[in-house]
Amino acid sequence: MPYRLTDPLTMLSFSSMPIQELCDHHRSMMAALRQADHWHRLITSRIDLAVACVADVGELEGPHDAASYSFDCPPPQGLRELVGITSGDVRLHETGMLMQLRSALSELDAYIEYLREVTAEAANVIAARVGSIQIAV
Repeated sequence: MPYRLTDPLTMLSFSSMPIQELCDHHRSMMAALRQADHWHRLITSRIDLAVACVADVGELEGPHDAASYSFDCPPPQGLRELVGITSGDVRLHETGMLMQLRSALSELDAYIEYLREVTAEAANVIAARVGSIQIAV
C-alpha cells in the first residue's frame, strides 16, 4: 500500500517528522478521535430523545394479559420525566432540534472519517519506520 506522504488530506509530511513527534501527533489524533466518538454517541442519544418527544412516547406498559399469566413484575413508572421527555410546547422545539442535531451528526461523521484517515496514515508511517529499524546485535 503506497503512503500518501504529500497528500493534501493531511497537509503534513509525516515522512519528514521525527518519529517521536509523529508518535505524539498520532496520540493526539487518537485522543481527538475518542472525544469525537463520545460526542457522536451523545448526539445520537439526543436524537433518540428528540424523536421520542416528538412522537409523544407513552409510559412503559406491561403485557396486556399479564394478570392471566401471574405476571407480578410491573414496569418502572416515571421514565418519561426521568429522561426529560415532557409534553406540550416542547414537542415543537424538539422538532426544530431534530434538524439541527442531524446536521451536526452529519458534520461530526465527516470529521470522524477525516480523523480516522489521517490517524491511519500516521500509524502506517510509524509502522513502516519501526519495521525498518535495524537492531545492532
